[in-house]
Amino acid sequence: MPEYATQRRHARYNCDAGVEIRIDDARSGYWGTLTDISLGGCYINTFSPLPVGTAVVLLIKIDGQEINTKAKVVTSHPGVGMGLEFAEFLAQADEAHLQSLIGSLVAQVVST
Repeated sequence: MPEYATQRRHARYNCDAGVEIRIDDARSGYWGTLTDISLGGCYINTFSPLPVGTAVVLLIKIDGQEINTKAKVVTSHPGVGMGLEFAEFLAQADEAHLQSLIGSLVAQVVST
């Protein structure tokens, strides 16, 4: 019986934050709730997830910081949410903010 490797390259961490989702060139978007995050992507609870393959821009607001990134929808669960893979950070500081956030989430897991 073959062993199946997980498709995830990065550990995921539970996270509760607001996130604005915009289709790539739209001026406005809609809000969802971030439920987990990794260095490679995140899962967003939203009643109206977008179709797989949709390119989006995310604005994640957590702990007084903002992370802006382009992403692609990789899983979509109607009425529940969607999984996104990060494609490109809009500023170098955004990647540093994500790494800092992951570091604080790791510290929370270790201390419990």
